Amino acid sequence: MIPAHEPPEKSYKSAVSDSTRWAEFVPRPGDIVVVTPPKSGTTWAQALLAMLIAGDPEVDAQTALKSPWIDSTSRPFSEVAARLDAQDHRRQVKSHTPFDGLPWWNELRYIAVFRHPLDVHLSFRNHVRNMRPEIFTRRYALDPAASFAMFLESREVEDASLHGIALHYLQARARHGRENLLLLHYADMIRDLPAALARIAAHVGITAPPALMAAIAEAATFSAMKANAARFTPAAGLGLWHSDAGFFNSGGCNTWQGKLGEAELAAYDAALSALLPPDARAWLEWGDRGQPPA
Repeated sequence: MIPAHEPPEKSYKSAVSDSTRWAEFVPRPGDIVVVTPPKSGTTWAQALLAMLIAGDPEVDAQTALKSPWIDSTSRPFSEVAARLDAQDHRRQVKSHTPFDGLPWWNELRYIAVFRHPLDVHLSFRNHVRNMRPEIFTRRYALDPAASFAMFLESREVEDASLHGIALHYLQARARHGRENLLLLHYADMIRDLPAALARIAAHVGITAPPALMAAIAEAATFSAMKANAARFTPAAGLGLWHSDAGFFNSGGCNTWQGKLGEAELAAYDAALSALLPPDARAWLEWGDRGQPPA
């Protein structure tokens, strides 16, 4: 086993996850860890990686089984480990835990993906409505006003809360510049998916012919992934979702426009300004260009 160069500084536990499960993870050099707040582009990044690793835009990604969420308590870790141990190709896994709750190995590659917090909130709201059995609805408010209040007030990372998103980003920002960490933004991926794919491929050391890269980028558009939900939706076909295709809801930016009122937007603005300095806030909301995609 490769010893962690930096062990976790703290642990995170919720109704659905436990970061201490990472203590049982046995890494291989070259493993890829996708680290995101919920609903920030996790499945998108993992789909791109699945196609790059297989060299096949038609690969059956099956992310929940082939590239599992290590922290999730839905399965015994022994089952997850056995499935990973059986893989004889480049592996990828995911986590929704901030970096201070994860071990750091220099021999692994990390990819962190972020998205405008208001887009995350609207996406998570749909995510909860689409889920069955009602894992989150037992404690997550479905009423729009109540769910927005929870978004602003909750401290639970797994609730896709504003606090949790900011914490995730601050922890990633503190590690920015490390050779084995790539930071991506959802808005930049929308602006230029082939460029984002090229950055991912270079980061993990995978070279593919231009025609294959173009085919992968085309297969990873929102419409293509929604049309192929059986291959890309986590746990597709297992009854977790009311609609597997519904997992891909809007896939865009500015999804809150017309859905949130002036008072809600003002409350969000004040809350985020209290959590992040202006330069960090600009990137978290809009990526490298600091503004919405055209």
